[in-house]
Amino acid sequence: MSEDIRFTVLGAVRVVRGEADFATGAPQQQALLAALLLRSGRAAAAHELIGAIWGEAAPDSALASLRTYAWRLRRIVEEDRSAPKRLVSLRDGYHLLVDPASVDAVRAEELAAGAVRARDAGDEDMCGRLLTEALDLWQGEPLAGVPGPFAEQQRSRLVALRLTLLEERFDHHLREGRHELLIPELIAFTHEYPMQERPYGFLMRALYATGRQAEALAAFGRARHWLAEELGIDPGPELCALHERILTNDPSLLAAPRERRSVAVEVPAAEPAQRPPTDRPAQLPPATADFTGRAADLESLCAALGNPDRVSLPVVSISGMGGIGKSTLAVMGAHLAKRHFPDGQLYVDLRGNSLEPADPGTVLGSFLTALGIPGQSVPTSPEDRAQLLRTTLDGRRVLLMLDNARDPAQIRPLLPGSAECGVIVTSRARLTGLPATFQTDLDVFDTDEALGLLREVVGAPRVEAEPRAAQELVTLCGHLPLAVRIMAARLAARPRWTIASMTDRLTDERLRISELRAGDLAVAAAFELGYHQLTGEQARSFRLLAPVTRAGIGLETAAAALGLAPLDAEDLLESLVDAAMLEAPLPSRYRYHDLVRSFALQLTTAQPDASGAGPDGMEEDAVLRRLLDHLLAGACAAFQTMVPGDPVGALLGHGVRPRPAFSGLADARAWVVSEFDCAASAIALAARSTPGRDPRVLRTAADLLVCLTPFAREVSYTQLAAAARMVAETAALQGDDQAEGRARFVCGNAALHSTQLAEAELHARLATDACRRSGDKVILRQLLNDRGLIAQFQQRYSDAVECYDRAIELARELGHRSGELVTTLNAAHARLRSGLPEEAAASCERVLAELHALEDPHGISYAWYVHGMALHEAGRHAEAVTSFTRCLDMCGSARIRGREAQARFRLAETLRVLGSPDAALAEAERALALCEELGLERERGHSLLVIGRVLADLGDADAGLAQLHVAQSVFTRLGLPEAEEANRIAGQLAAPAKA
Repeated sequence: MSEDIRFTVLGAVRVVRGEADFATGAPQQQALLAALLLRSGRAAAAHELIGAIWGEAAPDSALASLRTYAWRLRRIVEEDRSAPKRLVSLRDGYHLLVDPASVDAVRAEELAAGAVRARDAGDEDMCGRLLTEALDLWQGEPLAGVPGPFAEQQRSRLVALRLTLLEERFDHHLREGRHELLIPELIAFTHEYPMQERPYGFLMRALYATGRQAEALAAFGRARHWLAEELGIDPGPELCALHERILTNDPSLLAAPRERRSVAVEVPAAEPAQRPPTDRPAQLPPATADFTGRAADLESLCAALGNPDRVSLPVVSISGMGGIGKSTLAVMGAHLAKRHFPDGQLYVDLRGNSLEPADPGTVLGSFLTALGIPGQSVPTSPEDRAQLLRTTLDGRRVLLMLDNARDPAQIRPLLPGSAECGVIVTSRARLTGLPATFQTDLDVFDTDEALGLLREVVGAPRVEAEPRAAQELVTLCGHLPLAVRIMAARLAARPRWTIASMTDRLTDERLRISELRAGDLAVAAAFELGYHQLTGEQARSFRLLAPVTRAGIGLETAAAALGLAPLDAEDLLESLVDAAMLEAPLPSRYRYHDLVRSFALQLTTAQPDASGAGPDGMEEDAVLRRLLDHLLAGACAAFQTMVPGDPVGALLGHGVRPRPAFSGLADARAWVVSEFDCAASAIALAARSTPGRDPRVLRTAADLLVCLTPFAREVSYTQLAAAARMVAETAALQGDDQAEGRARFVCGNAALHSTQLAEAELHARLATDACRRSGDKVILRQLLNDRGLIAQFQQRYSDAVECYDRAIELARELGHRSGELVTTLNAAHARLRSGLPEEAAASCERVLAELHALEDPHGISYAWYVHGMALHEAGRHAEAVTSFTRCLDMCGSARIRGREAQARFRLAETLRVLGSPDAALAEAERALALCEELGLERERGHSLLVIGRVLADLGDADAGLAQLHVAQSVFTRLGLPEAEEANRIAGQLAAPAKA
């Protein structure tokens, strides 16, 4: 076996042979390799290996698969597969013959045993080196991704081995007197593994040895809390004895470190560790090496603390949601400003978001001892301690960092009286009432700052190699600094992973929070601290609003959903804003940060709130019903404002409490725009099939969809159509013809608006069938009108007239006069295209008077538009200009911009025919600009068609042909027959040029 071979299981399972790093195949194949490597050199029978890989759930093909995996492994570990020397067959099983030291886990155990021997021999240098070498072998979770009971057992064993090695290294560092450097590691370790009792003792010893007696006692309190809360036991006798020794100031705890000696070489004895001078504390945590962004805040912070002309105590207050980077900014600012405070820096975590916030009296005691006050001289009462702190700090320049404060009451006793000192406070809620020299409410990173942090941690080359994926990653992280740092740390630990692969892991909103975890960093932990501080009513509202508040929600809508009066709802929602669990971007508007909403969605419906009560599915359904009823009432009122006289609005609003009418069209449009995202989320939520849900929920969602259809220019019709498809599919599965027919009507109408005629025709046909089954004549009339428009766009004018006539008959039967008038105009449009322009013009003139009586601006503008086209086709061009002008006047006053674009290119064509090419070109270009702004592709094609003809009339045939070719491509892409017309006109222009 001349070629060197190494195996790693302390992380991903890998094989390194010579200079080559081999992939180890499928997870079950890795499980086989692990089972052979970690059997202490013993062979394994086939049944043992099958049990190790699959357990009791072994498939019938397990033995055959085992043989295949062994054959594949030989290709990796053998130099000559024809004569295997490492992976050999033994009866029906296998034996892996390798040097034990070539397996990293075995090597780690050997190093651990050597470290114990060195410790017992008094060779601390050798002990430390061996422990560090052993721990450096870990590259991640042992046997990462390897399935099977054997792997799970070994994974637990190897995790326990690593924890033991870490504890031994902590003990080694304590023996060497490295207390100050060890404290941050021990704090992090006890937070990550709160059930491990021994490290609490290490932490207590280290804190006491550095003069932080109060914090050492607090560490014992945390240990006692965790053990009692989670295991129902008290700390062991060793930890209790240490606690007593610290309480009595046992001098032996401050003994000098052991003399360091080596068995192999002479090592000079280490100098006894000196305690830091207690009258000049330097307690700031280390600054973050890859600090990014916050330049303006950092500059203002340093300016406030370093102002030489100040006459009062400078207090910097930093607030913001969990994970926003408050402490990171504060620590960086404190380090930059500490040159102004040469007499020391004090630091405390006030644990404001925990169940047991720090007691100001205890903190005062810790500060006083750190400033050199002997423990026996520290007063008992908090008031006396606060006075002594102010006295001690008077005339000194000391900076205090009060991290994670709960409220102003917790902070006030800790404030110095001297203007020579400085204070930095961080808190989730804005600390109203605290006299702050500089206050900043941190927001999430902007994109550049988030990408900057990603570059700092991951490395610029990887980010620059995948710029789109990097931008998507920070967007999915909600630009939250903690979330970006976590994903960056995970990428840095996995150099072979692409940024895109990490982005894919965050796409599922309900799983996103669980992915945002790396080591002891977790976004969920930051949010849980805030959540557990909420009252029962706050927690309930926080959970229940999350599913229906994707983009935001208005106060009245939230109040309706929660079943509260608006004033009560406002108090409740503002309290959630104060707790940094909700945002208020505008007055009376609320939203979740994306990741906070993901956290809320992840909370199970059975999870109890602070009062011990928990919501259930019935309560969530009640919230959704109340929300949909409220939105439907508003949408019906908006519909009736937009389309006065249409009975659809009254029909759909039947059964919900009506809301007051809107003051006008602008007011109705503003309401629809502000509530649309919430409505779309509620509709999508209603479309999720839930057993036992009231069928009225789905029908209300379908009615809400229909009410929003007149506002296609104000809202995202694509988003509305997506929600409508979900409702239609669910309704079809449940056999609800009424809901299906109405939802499919919206689908077809949306496709018609985007000129997707084949899709529009499919949905309209399915909707027609569903409406006929349910007897839904009101929506059936709308469908017949839309089917007429589809036929008209396809230039099937006789079919269009037939659909319109049937729709008109149904409108008369229903007493739907406004619908009858509009469909009459559609029929007139089709008739003028069929060669009957005078008849079409007469129809328009008959309905105009009634439309004026109904005060229907959309109907009036449409009537003048069709009237103008009819007069143009009849050769009455001057009169057509008048009709188009009247249409444009109505469009301008009522802001009907889509119709305006149509009227302008029709007017341009009439002006061209009248011999006014310059005026025609100006109108056509205005129409084109409007079409491009509104995304009206069919109308854009018509505008280009007119521009091409006008340019040709002006003598620029080449420019005209270019515009006609673009128009032809637009019509072709939309599948419209106008493409042939554009091609014909282009051919006519090109013919003279060729001649």
